[in-house]
Amino acid sequence: MAALQESAAPCVSVAISTWNRAHLVGRAIRSALAQTFEDFELLVVDDGSTDATPEVLAGVNDGRLRRVRHERNHGISRTRNTSLGLARGEWLAFLDDDNEWAPDYLERQLAFAASRPGAGVAYCRVRQRSALSGAEVELVELKQGKVFCDLVEGWNPIVSSALIRRSVILEAGGVDERLRATEDRDLWMRLAQRTEFAGTSDVLLVCHERHGPQLSRNPDFLARDAAILAGKWRDAVTAACGHRAYRRWQLWLVSNAERCRVERAAEQGGGERLPAVRSAGRLLRLLPWSAPHVAEALGRALLGSRRLEWVSRRLDWYGYRVRKALGLPAAR
Repeated sequence: MAALQESAAPCVSVAISTWNRAHLVGRAIRSALAQTFEDFELLVVDDGSTDATPEVLAGVNDGRLRRVRHERNHGISRTRNTSLGLARGEWLAFLDDDNEWAPDYLERQLAFAASRPGAGVAYCRVRQRSALSGAEVELVELKQGKVFCDLVEGWNPIVSSALIRRSVILEAGGVDERLRATEDRDLWMRLAQRTEFAGTSDVLLVCHERHGPQLSRNPDFLARDAAILAGKWRDAVTAACGHRAYRRWQLWLVSNAERCRVERAAEQGGGERLPAVRSAGRLLRLLPWSAPHVAEALGRALLGSRRLEWVSRRLDWYGYRVRKALGLPAAR
């Protein structure tokens, strides 16, 4: 331990949080250790796993790796703060256990960050891959500079795609441990109050989706987080972006939880009609802001997800043909 404390601090602290992901975390660790840029430490926090995760971590032999274990599960926010408390690097890079970096991720991100010295957050584009269908899509929207109101409008970079100056995240107070699924949205907003964001068009991260339970799709966590965030950010969002922006943001938080609730009911074989009707009822209190989301929920109740998606695609196609015939620009 003394030798570790006396050694020079690394440039980057890479932080992986994991819980019962023995089948996934090894891939994330390998993608970190395979980086062409080598001046980093790798902090892996096991949040009380009860599967074979400890054995997977014990099998990794690399001097840059530091293993930490919580004896019971505390949630993603606590594990991120554990990593933050141990980190020594100038930059902090969170890598979620179900994602993987390109081998030159750190090298290219650091070079990009050096070209944007005013930015405390440097992020890249992402390739999202579905474990169910194998389909891939590139997330392309880049925002630069002061992005607070962009975040309120729904833009949200992937945590694993970003380098964050450790001094800035410490100034922001770390991660809010009350939040179980949307801690990233809250963190980005607090960082955006303090620093600029810089985005590169390089695609350096593969974000794996639909491989099992995910916090970002847990409706109970999302609904609870929505109530916390709505109260926490009401004044700041209204002051910076306006009341209408705040109401749209609040609606998005609530409707995202309701959408995930309907999806979970369908996946568990309980059907979609009754959960979708109940979802529409919960959204009615936010009218008129929620009218499109109420219509979507009722559509799922009447048609089911597959038919509703088919109808939506057809409407999009007809809309495209009409706009093209009239010489109008394509819809965003």
